[in-house]
Amino acid sequence: MSVAAAGSLLLPNLAKAGLASNYSPAHNKGKMKWCMYTYSIFGGRFPINELDIVEMCRKTKALGIDDLDIIGAGYNKSWEEIRKITDDHGIDVVCYTKGVKELESTDEATISKGIDEFKKRLEVAHILGSNRIMMNQGGSTPDRDANRKNLIKSLEKVVPIATSEGIEVTIEHHNNPKAPFRISADFDEALAVVPDLRIAYDSGNIHVAGEDPVQGYKNNQEQITHMHFKDFSPNGRLCIPGQGIIDFPNLIKAMKEAGFNGYINLEVPLKQPDGYECYEDAMEILSPLIA
Repeated sequence: MSVAAAGSLLLPNLAKAGLASNYSPAHNKGKMKWCMYTYSIFGGRFPINELDIVEMCRKTKALGIDDLDIIGAGYNKSWEEIRKITDDHGIDVVCYTKGVKELESTDEATISKGIDEFKKRLEVAHILGSNRIMMNQGGSTPDRDANRKNLIKSLEKVVPIATSEGIEVTIEHHNNPKAPFRISADFDEALAVVPDLRIAYDSGNIHVAGEDPVQGYKNNQEQITHMHFKDFSPNGRLCIPGQGIIDFPNLIKAMKEAGFNGYINLEVPLKQPDGYECYEDAMEILSPLIA
């Protein structure tokens, strides 16, 4: 079903449930806040450059979401154009996500190229009005520990650059077995060297890595500033957050106890017919818990 077809700009399920007012920006002020993740909209459904940014903003507002996490590039618009569209819709870009694989290298020339790429991420963040970037990572060699040590060395160089420009650098737990950062102990190693690094916690990826999601959150809670809610069905398939095996009630309880008041992305099943409806379904389940 299409939000564009709904004259009130409210998704049918929201209107039916009488919950639309619960998702207003005023309701969430000073609390945990939902964040629309562009990856959850186009992921596995159509090419990124076919995403209609204006329609996305309209549907995002229809869900009562004011904040956006933009991943990658290739939206068929300049960053300046995207900024104008989001501003026109009253939407803040709170994170720009794109990795820099060169920073996992041991070759100085490659690392230097990676630092230049990193600076470009900061430039995009400034244009979009975001004070946060997320560096997704996948692992450049089969040796995960070596990948992490290499990346930490590069983070020592680039995180101070971002900090000096008022931009926070986050990295998420990743589900790739070669990824440098998968569990809380991996971040402990990095934070001992790069204390200004911050974490984008991923409930599904930390589960895949074999760590209890609630305990993993508690282990790093002081450095976690952005959240990815991801869930799995009992057979291991990605499902709508709140419908699977991840213990969101106790995770959200831990977040409240830690005073988390940041942004939560919802990662929905790929290749579903409509990422917005998946978002809506997850919000109906989880919004009472974060209220």
